[in-house]
Amino acid sequence: MINARIHGHDRTLLGRIFHHPTSNNLEWREVVAFVGRIGSAEEKGDDKWGFTLAGRTATFLRPRDKDMDPREVERLRHLMQDAGLSPYSTEILEASPVPADSDALIVVDHHEARIYRLDPETVGGETETTLRPYDPKGYIHHLSHKEDGNYRGQRASEDLGYYDRIAEAVARAPRVAIVGHGTGKSSAMAVLSERLHERHPGTEIRVVATATVDLSAATDGQLLALGREMLALDGR
Repeated sequence: MINARIHGHDRTLLGRIFHHPTSNNLEWREVVAFVGRIGSAEEKGDDKWGFTLAGRTATFLRPRDKDMDPREVERLRHLMQDAGLSPYSTEILEASPVPADSDALIVVDHHEARIYRLDPETVGGETETTLRPYDPKGYIHHLSHKEDGNYRGQRASEDLGYYDRIAEAVARAPRVAIVGHGTGKSSAMAVLSERLHERHPGTEIRVVATATVDLSAATDGQLLALGREMLALDGR
C-alpha cells in the first residue's frame, strides 16, 4: 500500500542523503520534516527522536548545531535502505508488521545478515529480514570467503552501522542465537559481538548461544534447525 509519494524538493533531499561521500550540511529540521512526510518522526525526550519508515524504526540524537553529523546521516541512509528506498524512489511502501515477541536467529557474515524471527506458536513460522552493509562501490560484494574467515588476506572494510542495524532488528527479541562464518577477528560474528558489548548491552545479555558453520554449504532449513536447537538448549 502506498502511503507517501516523494517528489520535488523531497527528491532532492533524498538524493543528498544517499550521496557519497556523505553530506555534512544536511539541516536537521529539513530531515525531520522530510521523514515526517514519508513516515513518522517522533520526539522522545533528551534530544532523541524516533524515525520510522515502512515499519523500520531507529533513534537519532538531535545535533547541537543545525546540521546532522555525517555518521548520523549514514545511519539514516541505512534506515532508508532497509525501508526499500533508493536515491531514485518516488514512493514508499508500508511494510508488513513483524512479530515483536519472537526469538531471533542471526546468520551473519560481512556480506549480509539474515535475521529469522521464530514464532514458537507456529510450526515452521519464521519471518526473514536481510540486511546488507552500505557498499556503494561494491568492495565488499566482490570479496570472497576463505576457510579461516578472512577475505583475500584482509579483513573487509567495516561498516559499523551495519552491525547497529542488526542489533536494532532484534532489539525486542526475548532470546537471540547467532551463527557466523569464520573465526577470530575476521569473523563478522566476532565484530557483531563486540559491537553489541560496546553499544547494545541490552541486546547482548539476550544472546543465549553462538555457533560457527560453513555458511556457503548450509541451507536455510539446516540453519533454522540449528538455531532452534541452540535456543532449545537455553534453560530460560
